[in-house]
Amino acid sequence: MKKLLSIAALALLTACAFAETYSLSIGINDYPEAKDESGNVVDNDLSGCVNDANAMRNIFIKNYGVKESNTKILLDKNANGDKFLDGIKWLITTAKAGDQVIFTYSGHGAQIDDPESDEADKKTELLVLADGMLVQDDFFNEVANLLRINGVNCTFIFDSCFSGGMSRNVDGRYQVRNRVMQYLPKNPKLMNRKKEEQGLLALAKNAKSRQVSTPKQGEVVFMYASKESEPSKDISGIPDTPAHGLFTLLLLDILEAEKAMPVKDIYEVVDEILAGINKSLMEDGKKNNMEESAIPQFNQGPNFEASATRSALPIILPN
Repeated sequence: MKKLLSIAALALLTACAFAETYSLSIGINDYPEAKDESGNVVDNDLSGCVNDANAMRNIFIKNYGVKESNTKILLDKNANGDKFLDGIKWLITTAKAGDQVIFTYSGHGAQIDDPESDEADKKTELLVLADGMLVQDDFFNEVANLLRINGVNCTFIFDSCFSGGMSRNVDGRYQVRNRVMQYLPKNPKLMNRKKEEQGLLALAKNAKSRQVSTPKQGEVVFMYASKESEPSKDISGIPDTPAHGLFTLLLLDILEAEKAMPVKDIYEVVDEILAGINKSLMEDGKKNNMEESAIPQFNQGPNFEASATRSALPIILPN
C-alpha cells in the first residue's frame, strides 16, 4: 500500500513539474509620426508603456516564480508586426496542456470604421504596433480559443484605449495622455487576420497532435484598462514615480501587496482607488475655487471578461 501511495505521489509531482507559465509582454512608447486633418505633425509618443512591460515581466518572475527563460518582451521598434506574430506563434507552439500563458500590451489603441463588424457601431478596435501595423481585437479571441482547446490557460492584459484626446492637469506638474492613436500614420497596415489565423490554426493542430490524450479545456481571462468607449491614461512627471499607465500602476501596487488576489477583487480595488483619487482631486479643486468642469478626473472604468470560476482566481494560476 505504501509503495502504491509513493508511486501515486511521484506521478502527481511529475505532473505538476511539467506545468509551466509563459509570458509575452509588449510596451511601445515610440510611434511613427502622423498628421492631422490640417497637415500638422502629431506627436504620437507615450511615456509609460515600456515601463509597464518591464514591470509586469519583472513581477511575474519575482512574485510568481515564472522562469526568466519562459518570458519574452518586445519594446518600441522591436514590437513590430513580424516580431509580434513570432511571439504569438511562440506561445501557441510552446505551451502545452496544463500550462498557462500571459500576454500584456501597453501602447496605443485605435478605432476604425468597419462595415463588416458585428458591433452595433460598425467599428473595430485595434492595437497599434510600432511599425504602424494594426491588430484587430477579434484576433485575440482566436488566439485564446486555439490555446484553450489545447488545454492551456490564458491571461490577456491590455492597457490601451479606443477614444482620443490629451489633457494636462492645471499646474503642469505631471502629464496625462490618453493611450489612443487618434491620427494614424499614413497608409496604416491592417494585419491580414484570416491569413494569420489560418497559419496559427495549423500550428495549434500540430501542438494538439503532441498531446497524449484529449486535454481538459483551459480557462481564459481578458483584463482591460478601460471600457471600449473610454480612454486609458498614460501618466508621467509625478515625483519619485516612474511613468506608467494608470491601470498598470495600480495593478502593480495590488500585485505587490497581494499576489493571490482574485481577478474580480482586483477590479473592485482598482475602482475604489480611482473613486478615492477622483474624490480627492475634486475636493482639492473646490478648495482652490476651481470650476467643477475644470477639475481633472480619471474617468477610466477598467473591465474584465472571464468565467465565474476563472474570475475567482489570481492573474497567474498556481502550478
